[in-house]
Amino acid sequence: MILRFRTLTFLLFLITLSGFLSVFAFNAYHATEKVLKEETLASLSQSAGAIRHELNTYLRLIDQELHNLKSMPELQVAMEEGGEIELRQLIMEGERPSSMQRYQFIILSSLDSKQCYLIKSRLINIGSEICHDLYQSYTRVMTQEWNIYRNGPQVLLAKDYLVTNSEQKVIGRMIGGIKLSSNILLLSQLVNRSVVDLDGAQLRLAGKSINSYRPLGKALTVNEKKWLEDNTLEKYTEDFGQFGAGLELELTASQQDTRSLAIQFIKLLGSGALIGLLVSAAVAFLLSLALDKQLQKLILYIRDLANKGKDVGWDVGGIHEFNRIGEEIDLIVKELFERRFELKDTNAKLETTLQEKRTILYQLIQSQEQERSHLAQELHDELGQLLTAVRVETVLLEHQIPLNSPSLGHSFKIKQLVSDMYSTVYDRIMSLRPVELDTLGLSQSIQQIPTLNSLRQTGVKVALDIDEIKMPPGTDIHLYRIIQEALTNIMKHALATEVSISLYSDDNQILLSIIDNGQGLDESQHYKKEHTGFGLLGIKERCEYIGAKLSILSDDGVSLRVAVPLDRNGD
Repeated sequence: MILRFRTLTFLLFLITLSGFLSVFAFNAYHATEKVLKEETLASLSQSAGAIRHELNTYLRLIDQELHNLKSMPELQVAMEEGGEIELRQLIMEGERPSSMQRYQFIILSSLDSKQCYLIKSRLINIGSEICHDLYQSYTRVMTQEWNIYRNGPQVLLAKDYLVTNSEQKVIGRMIGGIKLSSNILLLSQLVNRSVVDLDGAQLRLAGKSINSYRPLGKALTVNEKKWLEDNTLEKYTEDFGQFGAGLELELTASQQDTRSLAIQFIKLLGSGALIGLLVSAAVAFLLSLALDKQLQKLILYIRDLANKGKDVGWDVGGIHEFNRIGEEIDLIVKELFERRFELKDTNAKLETTLQEKRTILYQLIQSQEQERSHLAQELHDELGQLLTAVRVETVLLEHQIPLNSPSLGHSFKIKQLVSDMYSTVYDRIMSLRPVELDTLGLSQSIQQIPTLNSLRQTGVKVALDIDEIKMPPGTDIHLYRIIQEALTNIMKHALATEVSISLYSDDNQILLSIIDNGQGLDESQHYKKEHTGFGLLGIKERCEYIGAKLSILSDDGVSLRVAVPLDRNGD
């Protein structure tokens, strides 16, 4: 008699085990729910305190820098005798290149408010940039040392200082601060001080979100995902009213943080499952004897096939499923022996062809990068020097022109045109070979890609989450080119309104993610057909060159992800 092993095993074993597990899981769930909520709220409270402390520390550092700046004699002289150009050069191009990394804008106003100058970081958008409007908006809401106020849709946080000359006479005011709305980099820096991982964080003003942050989640098991979907995550709100009415921080319990509690819950269920298994063991014992006998027979059969070859046959037994497995193995072995030599020859030819393709590809990529670097160097050394010489000659000419001459205005326009030309040349050099790549690293070079500014100028919201990463030599330029090409594709074809770029690493690989909310690839097939040599194909070739894994998803927009493996033995 041939038995149906599937029927006997699943009916007897699963029915017995399910009865014990269902009763135990129902009781364990209700006992764990209360503990989970209490632990989550406690973690969020500690995280909110840590974030508040980090923000206060950050503002103290900005306050110290602004205090030092307003005390500089050069600033006082420039406000009394100079103009916007001298002030901008003093703050942006002086001996303090790192100062603007903390505060993001400065307003300098004369005592009578007739002269007003706005100096800001080019990496942020603070809304309307009319200096007098910003100054008036701040003075209308000034109530404390650090004050929040709106500039159109943007929310800013600033503090002001009196500027005095060498005679201690007040000559004007200086207002400096940072942007709070849509400043993901600032919020992510604060959230990094959290004592636990968070599922989300956002700054809210008058009940409306002005800045939000959500980390990339880690993979969960099927059981953990199911459990988390059935449970509402907790939220915690911290009042930041010290900077203005209605400002608050909202934190959401992290799925990764609650994951540990979920795992404890699953372990608790596991102990109940163990009881069910012990009871079910007696029922399954007789079945396991028959199963073990057939498994040993199958193992010996496979071993004989490996040692003796295809002439070994399967001995029919008493379980139908194992007989079917033996027959299928017989057929597979015969087919494999027939195809073995044919596959060896085909694999050898494919390997040779692939190696030749890789060799040609590597040579082309290396030649391309060398030519770009050479052209960028020539632009920098030759055209850059010529533009600098024109600017110097213009300055010398100004000293020979009377102060009341209209020619001074034309001289100023010439200098402005030279500056614009130099900026254009610099953008072209950055497109060919980013000079910051060798000095400041990949993270800073990405922020200087000209296409980023072009996207922002067209109204696209760009979010950057870039870590400083130590990577294998030569990898940085290829990741830079991949980002550069992807941004060009988005700008020309995606019709996106939001773009996010993240770069980070874990123990085994470097992960690059570029995501937009545009029209996706389905509506731009003509682009792929006409430009495969310069678009997605170029990205694929560079990924192949550095041994990276490329994945492209197109649903609501395009999600491009690159994973570069790290060889820890070679580090």
